[in-house]
Amino acid sequence: MGFTEGALRLLSDYMAKAVEERPDHIAFIYGDEKITYREFAQQAEKLACYLLKLGVQKGDRLAYLLSPRPEFFYLYMAASRIGAIIVGIGTRQSNKEIEYVLNNSEAIALFTLHTMYEYDYQERFEKILPNCPSVKHVFIVGGPAKMENALSFDEIMQGDYSEYLPALLERESQISTHDGLIIVYTSGSTGVPKGALMSHQNIIHMSLVEIGMCEAGWDDIWINHLPTNHVGGATEIGATAIIANSTQVLEPFNPAKTLELIEKHKITILGQVPTMYAMEFALPDFDKYDFSSLRTLVISGSTAPMETLRKMKETMCDNVYNCLGLTEVSGLITYTEKGASLETLHLTVGKVAPEFEMKIVDENRQVVPPGQIGEIAYRGTSVIKEYFKLPEITAASFDDEGWFYSGDMGFIDEDGNLRMVGRSKDMYITNGENIYPAEVEDAIMRYPGVLLCAVVGVPHEIAGHIGRVYIVPIPGHQIDIEDLKEFLKEYLATYKIPREYVFRESLPMTLLGKIEKKLLRQEIEEELKQKGQA
Repeated sequence: MGFTEGALRLLSDYMAKAVEERPDHIAFIYGDEKITYREFAQQAEKLACYLLKLGVQKGDRLAYLLSPRPEFFYLYMAASRIGAIIVGIGTRQSNKEIEYVLNNSEAIALFTLHTMYEYDYQERFEKILPNCPSVKHVFIVGGPAKMENALSFDEIMQGDYSEYLPALLERESQISTHDGLIIVYTSGSTGVPKGALMSHQNIIHMSLVEIGMCEAGWDDIWINHLPTNHVGGATEIGATAIIANSTQVLEPFNPAKTLELIEKHKITILGQVPTMYAMEFALPDFDKYDFSSLRTLVISGSTAPMETLRKMKETMCDNVYNCLGLTEVSGLITYTEKGASLETLHLTVGKVAPEFEMKIVDENRQVVPPGQIGEIAYRGTSVIKEYFKLPEITAASFDDEGWFYSGDMGFIDEDGNLRMVGRSKDMYITNGENIYPAEVEDAIMRYPGVLLCAVVGVPHEIAGHIGRVYIVPIPGHQIDIEDLKEFLKEYLATYKIPREYVFRESLPMTLLGKIEKKLLRQEIEEELKQKGQA
């Protein structure tokens, strides 16, 4: 689908389009509740009017700490209609991380869960908010308001704010497609977390391309079990399903629950990172579930092991896409071709979507020949313009011609597909040789009995750095290190084979299912300090 073909101005315009064409079509399934697009639009409009009553201005930031649930989407579309910017907070972020996001964004309001997992968020925010002077309004979702001056979301949604409808229409007319809609904070693994400010156009154009590439439509049913403070839950599935006028089943990720929901609601499109698929395949009763409704599988976030891909095709659905997604491009930007082979899905993330541009550059930002490793840069209407309130970091990552330099390293292979070799910050040098952990991890994942692995560089007096691999074996498997090393010689040059091996029952993971190497590196730093080597 092209950008000019029916492209609307604001993300919420696509919600309105669904109401015009299919008002009783189901927008969300949440537990036993089914919400039509008409009901979705009504709730979003009511919240938009309430926010105008509060005095929320165009460009004001509204923070949220929410799991995939209807209230997140009511806030999303309400902000779209009044020109506010929503700001995501992770459900497992530390108090200091949350405090940073609230202060950096200067959020004037906070929408937070009552409880989730082991957390009582109201207790936590009672400690956090005294250090966040910009926050004037607090709303509790999914439970009663216990904090002083906080209000229950359910209570405010029982009010009548229809007198603000004229003001809402007036405000809506003042919003440009280039105005900001959501700030998604990066992990901060290279320093201070960076708030990627996405516009309506950024999100709409990314989603239109995704719909076209995956052939998605109004009759599709997606499962949205990804974090809403991440592009996975907010744009790649959340916004894309709305623009397609599809149905979303909302549920925080749980391997067994995911399989139950696929069968119960006849999910047609499933998008996950490799670890999530692997966790589902490891369930002892995996084979009992019916996956016949699935017609599209999307894998993104990291290299997909061959065995994971093979099992996806054999047991779930043969139509698999491996994609590359980035916060700074508002979601997905590369796609493997329909019907791609297992080898292509395993080794590459396909080609950049034709509506966007990509190049591979050296340290001087000059284009390198095909086959040569370099930094990957992107340009196009889905690419953000700035990191919020970080002009120096913005200037270092974006050039005057609109190119974003990602810090990811890769090369274009003989078929024109992009092969990733890892983050530039993950690369380490052993005796003068550059080593990219993604390549080493890919080889290790081929060894029987390996469930998860992560390779990091460890400082070494003579070699500069040496490789250490953290391995989680498949339950019941024992891995012989010497046999593994011998196995790796078939795939890796000797200098690339890790020297240190650490076995764990688990590894630190993000909510999206990615291994948090930042925490492993911090662990190594502490270890070296104790040895007096830091």
